[in-house]
Amino acid sequence: MADGKTARHVAPAELVAARQFTVPYAVNLTLTTTGGLFTPNHLYKVKDTNGDVVFMVKGVSFSSRRLLLDAAGKNPLLTMKPKASSWHEAWRVFRGDSTNPNDLVFSVQKPKMFQWKDNFDVVLATNTDEASRCDFKIISRSKKCTICIGQTDEIIAQMHRKTAFFARDKLEITVNPNEDFAFIVSLIVILEEIEASRRSSASASASASAASAAGASAASGC
Repeated sequence: MADGKTARHVAPAELVAARQFTVPYAVNLTLTTTGGLFTPNHLYKVKDTNGDVVFMVKGVSFSSRRLLLDAAGKNPLLTMKPKASSWHEAWRVFRGDSTNPNDLVFSVQKPKMFQWKDNFDVVLATNTDEASRCDFKIISRSKKCTICIGQTDEIIAQMHRKTAFFARDKLEITVNPNEDFAFIVSLIVILEEIEASRRSSASASASASAASAAGASAASGC
């Protein structure tokens, strides 16, 4: 039973309505970025240990939405969308290709209380006590993250980043038995999007500072 500190472990069917994404054994997946000059909306590809594609993630033109698709890349399973005015630090996830509030499945956001650690709360749409508890939590570090149930230390999935100098980073994801791995993948994608947004903001800030410094130097005649 749930109390004020510990959220109940939600049945997988409440997250993604497709039971093939929940199996009685651990699932190992690899996520890589795929976007290029000619395919800017093809963002990520997720494969199993046999190298077979399990999911694809695509962007939507002129939108910040991200779609988690099936292996064929045709059927939307979940739509991920950053909340307005959140600087891409908070996301809402909907069923299929919908963004209708009635189809909201869960939200990802920073905890209400300030903390130095880069953690995120996952709150299901069915949670009526969001202010005092979350349903899942993401503990994120530079090269790994852990996903736990509510306010407990019970781990349901982990991700480790493998960095290569001459290739794209590879994210290795391990999902525990009987956990919804479509749900887990969507959380990892959101973390990647948050990091990408931060890098973009930092780069823009650095460019603006450099331009300002150059302008000041030119004005002073140096």
